[in-house]
Amino acid sequence: MRGRDLLIACISLMTVGGALTACSSEPPPPAPRPSGIAQIEACDFFTQDELDEYQLHDAAQLNSSAGCMWQGTKFFEGASTALVLTLWDSSADKMLAVLDTSAGEKFSERPAVDGRRVWRDTTPGMDVSCALLFEIDGSSSAELKLSEFLGVSDVEPTQQDLCKGLDELAPRVEAKLPSVRG
Repeated sequence: MRGRDLLIACISLMTVGGALTACSSEPPPPAPRPSGIAQIEACDFFTQDELDEYQLHDAAQLNSSAGCMWQGTKFFEGASTALVLTLWDSSADKMLAVLDTSAGEKFSERPAVDGRRVWRDTTPGMDVSCALLFEIDGSSSAELKLSEFLGVSDVEPTQQDLCKGLDELAPRVEAKLPSVRG
């Protein structure tokens, strides 16, 4: 009976030439993008629903307000991982040059995500991790890094495992960053 009542209510909301929008099951439109990284609080980047979906918890502000770290298990079953978001006041090109020169890190450009240039850190090392660097504009960029959390797990993810998790997250993260500007 309840379904019938809902149907009657939906039909009554229709106008002769109008469309049925009040009873639509379409998802709400995405939130507007911030105009710049100054509008983003790193530890508030993900909604509670996203934190639950990604199985992330214990948000911890990094040394500056430009970074946040969460613990979680979704991206490698059985292992505790750390996801770090850092918002940089430097362009992706400058960050790539600094990381390559000072830390010897190697990045390779990935296919664009919704028109945004993205690089993956392919540096092998003692700590197993994967990072993506997102271009924002000529003066800012964002880095997302997934790694094993302090070696507390009985199993160790590979870089390939962690990169797969970041590839899954990349489009969702891109949609929450400021629009690409040259």
